[in-house]
Amino acid sequence: MPSINSPSGALPARFRRERLLIVGCGDVGQRVARDLRGRMQLVALTSSIGRLDALRTAGIRPLVGNLDDPRTLRRLAGIATRVLHLAPPARDGGPAWWRDQRTTTLARALRLRS
Repeated sequence: MPSINSPSGALPARFRRERLLIVGCGDVGQRVARDLRGRMQLVALTSSIGRLDALRTAGIRPLVGNLDDPRTLRRLAGIATRVLHLAPPARDGGPAWWRDQRTTTLARALRLRS
């Protein structure tokens, strides 16, 4: 069995350093990102094309996706070693937060394997 210290047992390059996916990178998400910059790779899911440059300037790699459209979340599986979910539930007055469809959609996307 290869050792984790040997090249044949090494982790894939994308997991050599912790990678945080921030879902809902508004004020609180950006504060967290500021505190963690340099300590881990930062990725943020955004549904707003207009925020891409601001996220990049903040040292965050943006990914465009929408929690209300599962098709846009397919590439999230395995993208991060940690996830910070700060996005609010849908504003439609739907189910309580613990049954929020957006959270369920995100959880499903994160565990899919391509």
